[in-house]
Amino acid sequence: MSVDGQQNAAALSRDRRARLDLLTSGNVIRLAILVLLVAVFAVITRGATIGLENLSNVLIQSSIRGIAACGQAMVVLTAGLDLSVSGVMAAALMTGGSLITMNPQYSLFGTPISPVLGIAAMIAVGVAFGTASGTLVARLRLPALIVTLGAWQIGNGLAYQVTGSGFVDKLPASIAFIGQGSLLHVPNPVILFFIVVALSHFLLHRTAFGAEIYAVGGNARTAFISGVRVVRVRIAVFAAAGFFYAIGAVISMSRYMSATLAQSTGLELSTIAAVAIGGVSLSGGKGSILGVFLGVLIIGVIDNGLSVTGVGPAYQAILKGAIIIVAVMSDGLLRR
Repeated sequence: MSVDGQQNAAALSRDRRARLDLLTSGNVIRLAILVLLVAVFAVITRGATIGLENLSNVLIQSSIRGIAACGQAMVVLTAGLDLSVSGVMAAALMTGGSLITMNPQYSLFGTPISPVLGIAAMIAVGVAFGTASGTLVARLRLPALIVTLGAWQIGNGLAYQVTGSGFVDKLPASIAFIGQGSLLHVPNPVILFFIVVALSHFLLHRTAFGAEIYAVGGNARTAFISGVRVVRVRIAVFAAAGFFYAIGAVISMSRYMSATLAQSTGLELSTIAAVAIGGVSLSGGKGSILGVFLGVLIIGVIDNGLSVTGVGPAYQAILKGAIIIVAVMSDGLLRR
């Protein structure tokens, strides 16, 4: 064979490998699974799940979970795990609700403050919880599992203590546009979800800080020797996660025009499931926000499809638990 023929053969071989890599790419497979699930539920429900209104509901319902999952993903990428999601969201919800409610029975100061200040307070609560958890994990080297489990309990306790009932109503109508409004027929929660995904992707893949996150998750000791401030990175990702949880709380409060403990219940499981399904290694250092985005949509389609077909919440919880186990098993097999 001539030199030109060998070069052409090598080029063809590289092209075949590239196409094979594309077909076996994790995110391509996840996208295929998502499309398959949509098609299966569409057949089972005779098209009820693919109506425009229902698909919009899936995206809206996935937005809070998805925003929180972006924060969870950053923590997991540094080889951590955050179980405080619902506790932090509950604390932010009750703090914001009690500050801006027009119901004196639940008002923290007896009179409402500006909704802008109330939302700022919610963000501050989320960042404070995240920073505190990150500091305990990074500086005192306590296990993230235990620290965030404690933060979850503290958050729920504070949420109940703020109001004494775990419920706040009569919120100002001016905040409704955040959770109920739309822009060019796209619901605002969905727009905020897409913005958070885009910003998270940019942060992880286009900035030095994102490279440090992957380095810390891959091998913290090597990252430290290379000059990465490991402690700072770990504290920062927990703080960022708390910020995202608070954003989710703002959307939830403005969508339902109330604040209750039930609004954040179970988000730990949902975000971990989305991260695991999205291909983020639970050992840290590997994964992408695009994968997490697809993982969130897969869970959203499953939840919606099961609800439309009449499957109860108990079986939905069992299925989510099984999905997490399978995802973790797959992660372990791929790392061998």
